[in-house]
Amino acid sequence: MVIRQIEPEERRVSLEGMYLSHGLQELAKSLDRPIVVANYVTDLNDVIAIEGVRGSPEKLKNPSDWRLFQELTAQADVLITGASYMNDFMEKGKSVQNVLTQFDKGSPFEDLGIWREQHGLQRNPDVVIVSRSLSFSLPEVIFQRGRRAFIFTTYRMSDSENAKELERTGATVIGAGHEGVDGAAMIERLDHEGYKVIKMITGPRVLRILMDAQFKTQGGELLRKGALDRLYITRVDRKITDDWSGAITVLEGRRVDDLATEGGGFKLIKRYSHDIVTGIEASQELLVYERCDLTSGA
Repeated sequence: MVIRQIEPEERRVSLEGMYLSHGLQELAKSLDRPIVVANYVTDLNDVIAIEGVRGSPEKLKNPSDWRLFQELTAQADVLITGASYMNDFMEKGKSVQNVLTQFDKGSPFEDLGIWREQHGLQRNPDVVIVSRSLSFSLPEVIFQRGRRAFIFTTYRMSDSENAKELERTGATVIGAGHEGVDGAAMIERLDHEGYKVIKMITGPRVLRILMDAQFKTQGGELLRKGALDRLYITRVDRKITDDWSGAITVLEGRRVDDLATEGGGFKLIKRYSHDIVTGIEASQELLVYERCDLTSGA
């Protein structure tokens, strides 16, 4: 399938392989530090979900974007998710939107698993769970073929019985904050572990942790603010709800487009238009925002 790229220049591009061509591993190596990426499917008002309803609205889901989601995931060394996803996977297995075993042989995105191995990556990324509560279990598939699982929580919870039980299953539990997880401490630890491309695949609360992260010198001098380097947005040409009280948006209280305005800290580096999307019968835009101080490799 071919779609239209609008920025930085007009041209036709193939949908399959489009995000693989962005070369996230190469970008991280050129910067000599980890890069953190996230992506969301939204309506026209940046709504990604409705309070109290599990998962993204059916009106936004489509196979084209799910493929692009997996192309970004395939470039990651490690994925950041939350406890709720672990609970869902333990309850429903691969019937949930699979981000744990989808690159295995015989799975829907086996070709991306082959791509990973051809590019020196293990078949599936390692996993990070961010949670102040440790009342969840981990599926065994997380630890297959040498995969690692890290759990970032508060200092107090990292010394709890729940933490000890999770460590007995094979996870590494790390205290990284008093009231909640400190985004800078988490990314610095993942850097120490050797990860180069870190992909966040959970909701806006963890995204806020990353956006608010403050990296400082040992003396306390601020080096940079914000851990997020790229935000990939698929914006479907429809509204899910007009009831803002029940809407969950990408940036709580802020529009995504504001990132690229003066003082927003990001720039729009890619924009695509997909006229009619199979499965939802609507048009959509694909937008890529990047930190202004990042040297783009895309």
